[in-house]
Amino acid sequence: MFERRIFLGGLLSVVFGPVSMCRCNAQSAQAPNTLGCVLAASDVRGVSRNIIHTATARAGGNYLLDNSGDRDFDRALAITLSRCVDIFRVLPAIAFFDDGSSPNAYATNEIHSSRADGTVLLGRNFVTQLLRSIESPDACVAMICAHEFAHILQFKRRLHERLIHGQHSVKRLELQADFLAGYFAGIRKLERPSFPAAVFATTALQFGDNFVNHYSHHGTPTERASSVVRGFQSAFTERKGLEETIVASIRYVEAI
Repeated sequence: MFERRIFLGGLLSVVFGPVSMCRCNAQSAQAPNTLGCVLAASDVRGVSRNIIHTATARAGGNYLLDNSGDRDFDRALAITLSRCVDIFRVLPAIAFFDDGSSPNAYATNEIHSSRADGTVLLGRNFVTQLLRSIESPDACVAMICAHEFAHILQFKRRLHERLIHGQHSVKRLELQADFLAGYFAGIRKLERPSFPAAVFATTALQFGDNFVNHYSHHGTPTERASSVVRGFQSAFTERKGLEETIVASIRYVEAI
């Protein structure tokens, strides 16, 4: 897990001025066809042009990050990403990109390196913004990473097709990713009792929206936070494994 001191002394060097809290369903000039954080195929090239540096996946699910300018930060982030690999059993490529005035993070099934299940794209300004969080900025970033890795799992297992079929929004897709992010937090809490798992729910709460009739609707603030809590309980209280949790998460979101 990230150390707070590394975060506060790391990516703050890439701050370009104040940015507002981004909602995951916001569109940007780089990704005009994307409604949310699952990157539309037609927007992959536009975002890819703004990639700053990437993480190279190595044997054993480890990552080697380069070009961030902070070796300690790269090492800490690589450790967290590797835990995402272990818990979700996926191995995406990781890339940082210049997200300009529209802070965001994306997942895509497009492959940007060998041995990858897809790609997670982390906006540089979005990460910087999260690092300004008053409470456990490390956990805020970890929540976003876990949420995007959950989307990669959906791609790999073709769950996204089931979750959006017949739906008027991407709500089920996003709430299941929140559920699985909560599962990640529960596992980490079992591993380290001091892990600030509650921050995963409060972070999700900030990204909820009330545009219930719009295709980009991700779930209300309460629905998103509740999905995280339910996923946490699956790991921490019920001690379910990944396979059981995937089944439980599908049932949960389909009942909403």
